[in-house]
Amino acid sequence: MKPATTQLDRVLRAWPQLRGHFRSRQQISEAELLAFFQASVPEVTADAWPMVRQGLLRSQLLHEVAPGLLSFEPPRTGSSLKPVLQPEWLAVWQQLQAALALPLGCLWSTRWLQPFLPDLPSLLVVEVRWAELNQAGRVLAVSSPPSGPVVVRAWQALSPVRQVRGVPTARLEKMLVDAALMPELAPAISDAALAAALSVLLTRQGLSKPVLLQYAARCGAEARWAALLHAATAPD
Repeated sequence: MKPATTQLDRVLRAWPQLRGHFRSRQQISEAELLAFFQASVPEVTADAWPMVRQGLLRSQLLHEVAPGLLSFEPPRTGSSLKPVLQPEWLAVWQQLQAALALPLGCLWSTRWLQPFLPDLPSLLVVEVRWAELNQAGRVLAVSSPPSGPVVVRAWQALSPVRQVRGVPTARLEKMLVDAALMPELAPAISDAALAAALSVLLTRQGLSKPVLLQYAARCGAEARWAALLHAATAPD
């Protein structure tokens, strides 16, 4: 039996262990995957990894999402992200709606970005008018805790949003720009990761360059996003 075949066979035997180790994940970086196999299957060295990776892709146990990012599921098709509002997120929105006098801004979750930026922590973001920012924080502080962390931030006027079940939710362009600026999220996102995500989103998810740059300009980040778009679309 050829060495590459032996290595792949041992990887396949370790596959249930791998899925159990990453049971809450649908996507994983190549670095994480290689580290797991090097610990569990010593035959999978850095030199052997390219052949093992190719075998896993051919068998469709893994699917390439972006450079350095692999998925256990085939890539979705479609022109845009279709966010799903969890009941507990709607409960937070309705609670703030009832407690605040001014209209709320929008709601979004980092879970909608995690297929493309898997290192993002799970976070619900609710945007309210600046005048009621402190009040919104007090409302949530004394309420029943939601199932995950919530950040309340000031609403940016003219933000790109769309309605989902009657709730204004951030468009993809806004989520990307905001995530890269928010202190709770920015440390988990490198420019390389953003460029890799853009290379996928521009071809598969109908990301609008003009909308992205217009919103980035309002947030003082147009130069950064122009450079990221160039990096994402420039030929290798």
